[in-house]
Amino acid sequence: MPTTATQIIDSATDQAVRDTMQHLCEAWEAGDGKAYAALFSEDAQYVTAPGQRLHGREAIATSHQQIFDTIFKNSKLGRNYPVAFHAIAPGVVLLEAAGAVLFPGERESDIPPNGLMTMVLAHRDDAWKIVSFQNTPTGPSRKARFIWRYFRSRMRLYSTPNSPTRSAA
Repeated sequence: MPTTATQIIDSATDQAVRDTMQHLCEAWEAGDGKAYAALFSEDAQYVTAPGQRLHGREAIATSHQQIFDTIFKNSKLGRNYPVAFHAIAPGVVLLEAAGAVLFPGERESDIPPNGLMTMVLAHRDDAWKIVSFQNTPTGPSRKARFIWRYFRSRMRLYSTPNSPTRSAA
């Protein structure tokens, strides 16, 4: 994850933010809504790409498990899109990132970022947690491209004989 620090952050905070983002990607790729939501504070606010506002860890877990079990099954998050973060107060970091969800068969190098994320992470009870997450889809013809990428990934999945993921779709 290429990053740009816009304000000096100590090395422990820098590593903690990077670790949190790494765990977010891992939980997404595992399709585990509870593990994904565990990275958020109990009272977190999350604005989804379609514009739904979620309040609290349980709502985040439930919502994400639904998408992990359906449209984003077997997907992963791009890990090498631009990320910038900086401290905005002691124990509070603002993270700005661009990214994309990658469907089965897609390579990050072929998919330009199609979303902007803004997160606030806070150090609470000896752990860094995401307290606010805003996800905004971007790009021209975004909806049409998304639908095409989704169907293309499913066509590839079903056209591969004896694919180990074929039965998992």
